[in-house]
Formats: sequence, structure tokens, C-alpha cells
Amino acid sequence: FGITAAAFGLIYKSLRQQQRLTALKNDFIGNITHELKTPITTVGVALEALSDFEVLKNPEQTREYISISKLELERLTLLVDKVLRLSMFEDKQPRLQPEPLNLGVLAAQVLNAMKLQAESTGADIRLESMGEGPFVVNGDRLHLTSVVFNLVDNALKYRGEAPLVVLLTLENAVQNGKKIVLLTVRDNGIGIAPEYQPKVFEKFFRVPAGNVHNVKGHGLGLSYVAQVIRQHGGHIRVESEAGQGSRFVVELPGY
Repeated sequence: FGITAAAFGLIYKSLRQQQRLTALKNDFIGNITHELKTPITTVGVALEALSDFEVLKNPEQTREYISISKLELERLTLLVDKVLRLSMFEDKQPRLQPEPLNLGVLAAQVLNAMKLQAESTGADIRLESMGEGPFVVNGDRLHLTSVVFNLVDNALKYRGEAPLVVLLTLENAVQNGKKIVLLTVRDNGIGIAPEYQPKVFEKFFRVPAGNVHNVKGHGLGLSYVAQVIRQHGGHIRVESEAGQGSRFVVELPGY
């Protein structure tokens, strides 16, 4: 009787696990479309603006919209690659192609690409430097670009009722005798309660949104960010308080 009961227990546990994986897969498929639509929408807005004769008469503004479209298409390529390669059932690692990168230039390009999205939500996104640059790391351009996109996009999603202010800060520092570059993304959004902070970088975990509705996602963004930062030999942490905003600190080895 004991062996039979144990066998039924194992079968039940296996069935429950399969049900959970199926539910996660369905949720993933249903919500990934939202993340894919974001760059498509941004490119559409940029192209619509370019179709305006007045914009085409301004070469500087035309180049800006083309640059935004190019960055968003690169991000769309990365999202498609993430869907194809980073299976939710397999622990695959992103393939990095490291090169010397100025993190300040990269962050500025990301904010420029997200300008239309920020304006549509009434958000104010700023970039500032602490001390002298350049802020150079040896990293993969596409994946580090996606890291900054994810951190800023999270702030836009969970902005709360007050006007959102997102501040990106870059700083060179020395830790254990080695040069590091600090990227801090701070916002005044809804924040994260202490009991959820240790879990925010876990795969599929989503912080309960409370009164915030229609926030699409599948709990892979911050998990992906942490994975990329670890592959670069860095570290990420979160400091937050419910109702007082969040502060994500990324530490990367300097170049």
C-alpha cells in the first residue's frame, strides 16, 4: 500500500508539473506578442512622421527617426532570437560577441530610440554622468542594448499615477582593485515590496501589480537581464520601496 501510494503521489506531482509548464507556455505565447509589438509600433510611428513633408524637409530630424527605426529593428531581431533560442524549457545561454563599448553612447542611443514611447506616456527620461568618462566595457552590443531597454521599459510599465521620472546614471569606480562601470536606473514608480525583491530576477516571476492593470509581460525580462550581466562577469541588484520607486544598479567590469 505504501509503495502504491508513493507511486500515485509521484504521478500526481508529475502531472501537476506538466500542467504548470503548459500554463507557462500558453502565457508565454500569449504575452510575448506584446513585447514584439512595442518596437513595431515605434517604427510605425517614426515612419508615419517621416511621411510628413515638413519632417522630410528637416534632415536632422529625418536622420533621428531613421536612427530610432534602426535601433528598434535591431531590438526586434533580438526579441525574435530570444524566442527562437532561449527556450523556456532549456537553460541555454545567450551567445555573446564582445567588443569595446562606450556604455554612455549605448545608453544615449537607447533613450533616443525610446523617446517616442516615453513621450506617449508623459515620462521624463534623463541620462547623466558621475565623474569623467568614457564608460567603456567589453560587451555584446545587442544584448547590453536589450538590458538597458528592459530596465527602462519596466519603469515605463510600472510607472504609477505620478509623472514618471527615470534617471540613468553612469559612473566609473574601483572595486577590489579592479575598474568597474556602474549603470544605475532609478525611477519614482510604484516600487517593489521587500518580500518580492529577492525574486525579481527569477524566471517567470512577476511582481503583483496591485491597482496597476493591463501590464503585459511574462516574467522573463529581468531574468534575461541578470543572465546577460552574469555572462559579462558583472552583477545587478535592486533597491526599492513600495510606492517610492526602484533603483537597479548594474556593475560591469571596465575595459
